[in-house]
Amino acid sequence: MKQIIIIVAAAVVAGCATPRHEAVTSATSGLPPLKVAVYADAGPSGIGAVEWFRLVNESPEMELHLVDGKAIRAGALEGLDLLVMPGGDSKAEFTSLGTNGVERLKSFLRNGGGYIGTCAGCCLLMDGEDRRARVMPWNRCGAESQTFFPTFQLNAKGAAALGLKEGPHVLRYHGGPCMWPTTNVIADANFELWGTFDAEASMKGKMKLKMYGSAAILGGTYGKGKVFVTSAHPEYFSSTLYFVKAAFKYVTGRDVTFPLRSRSPRALTVGFVSGGIRGVETAETALALAAEKDFDLVLIDVDGIKQRRLDHLDVLVLTNDKLGEEKFETERSLINDFVARGGKVVGICGGKKLLPPGGVACGTRQDTVKAIRSLFPL
Repeated sequence: MKQIIIIVAAAVVAGCATPRHEAVTSATSGLPPLKVAVYADAGPSGIGAVEWFRLVNESPEMELHLVDGKAIRAGALEGLDLLVMPGGDSKAEFTSLGTNGVERLKSFLRNGGGYIGTCAGCCLLMDGEDRRARVMPWNRCGAESQTFFPTFQLNAKGAAALGLKEGPHVLRYHGGPCMWPTTNVIADANFELWGTFDAEASMKGKMKLKMYGSAAILGGTYGKGKVFVTSAHPEYFSSTLYFVKAAFKYVTGRDVTFPLRSRSPRALTVGFVSGGIRGVETAETALALAAEKDFDLVLIDVDGIKQRRLDHLDVLVLTNDKLGEEKFETERSLINDFVARGGKVVGICGGKKLLPPGGVACGTRQDTVKAIRSLFPL
């Protein structure tokens, strides 16, 4: 697995890292891999966050560096090309970075580092309210909490910058910001509106905000660094990865590719609860499970549990204690039904607190793989 885990000031090469993509990169471009940090701490959450870990790890043109707030405060971004900030909770991202970490991030950008932010990763850089990095003079005017697939209108400037077709693009949306420019002047910032919502947020039958025409895609510079942010989630599906590739091309000037994932039959189907990333350990475990050739890794969120996706799993990996909250009683009941039918549950990090009878607590990514194999000897 091609990844570098950063937990302290220096980069630490993970035990499962291998140089399997290095030869491909050298053969195709003669350039060294892009050194791409993906944030893995309190804040990033959901399937999209894990998809970012996987996409960067699997790309032959990139070298993954998993970073947390402590690492960034210690200078881990120095020498890297780009930081990806996934969706989730932007204020939790700010808090886990800390004021010093945010200043390190801004210094990284001013000195030429790149940034790609989706959903909460977009909110983090906004102007205005508390716990914002104030990198770009835009602020949110609201968001829709439901998941849907609105049309995003890419304007001429965005199309030219990204090398994409001007006009409508349909992307996944879930809670991202609807943005309007502020009147504040932010030193070193030069941003353009690249895309707007061509839809209204009326999923609940009430117009709580004016989504139509508000900004959904922004691009520009902060100091010497290039920035791409969007309210959408293009990282979710292979059909919209063209947007991710365009973002990398704009920010770094380099083409990137993502190998097709095999859908051949696997011996075990392993569900991974992706809500609430709590640190590098969670990300490492997801990547370790994805690397197992006889595991079919299925990313599960709370909606997926309610939609009975557990019915198709052999093993469920609980990653945090969020499901312990009172409002998730239905989800816990469905997990108990899953166990009653013969399903197995493994817990890592905070998920160890929620294990049903017979569940297995694991401390590391290697423990998790071994535990699953002990439950289902192949």
